[in-house]
Amino acid sequence: MTEVGRHPLLSRIAARARRSLGIQELAQRLDGIEAGIAQLHADRFPNGPLYFGDHTALVATRWGAKMLVDTRDAAISPWIVLDGLWETHVTEWLQHTLRPGQVFVDVGANIGYFTLLGGLLVGPQGRVVAVEAHPGLAELLRRNVIMNGLYGYVTTWHRAAWSTTTTLQLHQRLNFSGASSVGAIGQEALDRLGDTEEMVEVPAVPVDDLLEGLPPVDVLKMDIEGAELQAFTGLSRTLEASKKMAVMFEWAPALMEGVGDKAEALVDLLEGHGFRFRLLEDDLAAIERAKLLDLPYGNVVATR
Repeated sequence: MTEVGRHPLLSRIAARARRSLGIQELAQRLDGIEAGIAQLHADRFPNGPLYFGDHTALVATRWGAKMLVDTRDAAISPWIVLDGLWETHVTEWLQHTLRPGQVFVDVGANIGYFTLLGGLLVGPQGRVVAVEAHPGLAELLRRNVIMNGLYGYVTTWHRAAWSTTTTLQLHQRLNFSGASSVGAIGQEALDRLGDTEEMVEVPAVPVDDLLEGLPPVDVLKMDIEGAELQAFTGLSRTLEASKKMAVMFEWAPALMEGVGDKAEALVDLLEGHGFRFRLLEDDLAAIERAKLLDLPYGNVVATR
């Protein structure tokens, strides 16, 4: 087993990088994305990048958004800067799933790549709510929404998605900021990544509280580094009120254990709400409970 394979976070980062590189069916995915670009009336790509100082650069996505990225980030920023894309399989799924006028919730929004894409897809008649725990990422998220003129119908929150209203200690990572988590990965894994971290306090809330007064949610994306059980527990009202909602979430049992939760409890919770599961990396083929629990990493689409 390689050094990367010995640690679940390192294996996960490698898997995400391979998909962002497009090693897995890149040509097919790009065809779908390019078709979506025409519908969004995107500007010509590439434009930039332009370095703004203070570890910040302005870049263009292939589908028309302009984004500020943190140049220290080793996970998302390199792919957006050079390719104008991030996680092509998730990008394509959102383009095929979201429709004008719908409600989209992005939990673990990072700097807003999928938030901005969702905003362009649902349009001014729709609504987008983006939630991000990391203070620096949340600020870039807010600025990116404003810069793209989406602030009239896209709302951003600097909050951690949780089961209760509280304050949490976040392991805030420098070079892999999107991997910041309530759970620890240990100094050995940080050393392998060439990363550092500091502990910061962040406000945490049930996402239900942030969605008060909104229509039923049509699409929800969640990528929060192992805190999924806590977040879905705090989404019980939304899950009940949004019967037709499609959910896409990152599946990483080892990260959930790092937060102190069990993957099986998350499956129990979602099945209790009537959800069934499909694996995005397997062309949305259905995946049974036992196989899902044996899967170390993936992106799961849950529908009823």
